[in-house]
Amino acid sequence: MVARCAFALFGLGTVALAALPSAAHAQASVLLKNQQAGAIVETVDRDAREILLREDNGHLLTVEYGSAVKDLPNLHEGDHLRISYVETLGAQIAAPGSPMPESTLTTARGFVHGHPRGVIAAFNRERATVKTIDLKTHTLSFVTDDGSLHVTALRTKAMQDFLATLKVGDVVDITRMESISYVITSKVVAQPQAATPQLAVPAGDVVSPAPAGQ
Repeated sequence: MVARCAFALFGLGTVALAALPSAAHAQASVLLKNQQAGAIVETVDRDAREILLREDNGHLLTVEYGSAVKDLPNLHEGDHLRISYVETLGAQIAAPGSPMPESTLTTARGFVHGHPRGVIAAFNRERATVKTIDLKTHTLSFVTDDGSLHVTALRTKAMQDFLATLKVGDVVDITRMESISYVITSKVVAQPQAATPQLAVPAGDVVSPAPAGQ
């Protein structure tokens, strides 16, 4: 089984989160995936900007990190990783006159007890107009700004409650977030030691050597 996780321009069991507090359930969020695993780096294709990982269960995961990601630690074949993957979906009614939502990508890197770590979070945002609603089947259809028609059945209570607040013609902003973080467990990088504090000399003063014998 090969899975792909795209972080270029975004290629990129359900657990429900509580609907976010707001008037008439004007927004909601659900957790689609939250999993942790160990993995080994199989290959690193720096030209295609892809990393192939083999999870402990044998599944292969391809991470496409794209030209926008510049802060990845230097991964090599054979590196052992501890990875965490989170995916969420959120929706809220767009305020009249509000600007179009923009997709963004953020990265970070650092160290955990000397082990290099990295985080990539992709926020894929789009605006949709509700076309039809069927409360009995918890189904709605909507058109996104590129003109594509989508039909979806909502299975979580948070999203079903949100659906009950909608009407045909409503404009909704949808955000899908994918985040992958990892720690390179097979590497330890020595952290720089803090410099020994030096006694500051006030401006204009001169420090002379002590006389012999003192």
